[in-house]
Amino acid sequence: MKNTLRKILIRLGVYKLIALILKKNRDFPIWENLEIDIQSSCNRDCEFCPRFSDRTGVRKDKQGNQIITKMPTEKVYNLIAQASKLGFKGKIKLHRLSESLLDKRYVEFAKYIKSKGLRLLENSNGDVLKKNEVLCTQLDGLIEHLTIGLYDYKNEDEKQAEIAYWRSKFHKTQLIFSLPPENCTIRQGSKVYTEVIKNPKALDLPCTQPNRMMLIRYDGNVSLCCEDDGCHFDLGNAFEQTLQELWWSHKHIKIAKTLAKPGGRHKFARCSRCYNGQERINLLKTRREN
Repeated sequence: MKNTLRKILIRLGVYKLIALILKKNRDFPIWENLEIDIQSSCNRDCEFCPRFSDRTGVRKDKQGNQIITKMPTEKVYNLIAQASKLGFKGKIKLHRLSESLLDKRYVEFAKYIKSKGLRLLENSNGDVLKKNEVLCTQLDGLIEHLTIGLYDYKNEDEKQAEIAYWRSKFHKTQLIFSLPPENCTIRQGSKVYTEVIKNPKALDLPCTQPNRMMLIRYDGNVSLCCEDDGCHFDLGNAFEQTLQELWWSHKHIKIAKTLAKPGGRHKFARCSRCYNGQERINLLKTRREN
């Protein structure tokens, strides 16, 4: 009799857990974008990048030297597998504020992602690809969307020449071009953030990034959004907790819902200085005028 009762209670507990998970999925759906930072470094030091001023030991040490480390291979595979088991079928990238193609494991991770039916997108400054024709061929079609940053052009002719070059290298992968010199986002930690005029009205804008993006740094720590590379909100670590526990935690959902409302940024110190969402800056034009 005791064993029968125990089994019933266990079953009820399981059913309650399933019901709770389903309810959370309805009230707070799974992320649309998953970013796994497979390694920490970048071969450039761009003035518009949040890693520019970092001296915390996340991207650079106190002397300004790069932090160079990788997420353990088994952790990368595990995170991808977890996402797939949760029913995630959206977009996945293998970088945060880093150049993921510096990592020689990239192709094997990309193939695993595709085997799980996930959509691989990537951002790159293109420097690694320019030196590696074989890698271009391997990634063509394996990456669904590749955003290439064009940082060095000084006029329209140079920009169009770069675009033509990249279109000659990729025929299956859809190419998108990021143009910070004339379409620059103001991001905390960048040199640009301290130099340009910012629109205070942007601080009243709702922010939906925490509702849409699951961001995991190379050390497993979870960022709230693309402006939180320092993981200031203490949302947990993906090496110690499951993606399910992290995403549907009470703390994460409460913060995300607060920020989704106009004026929500003022509730949090980090967000109260975030101008992401205001009109972008044309650096080429600004510097010509100055």
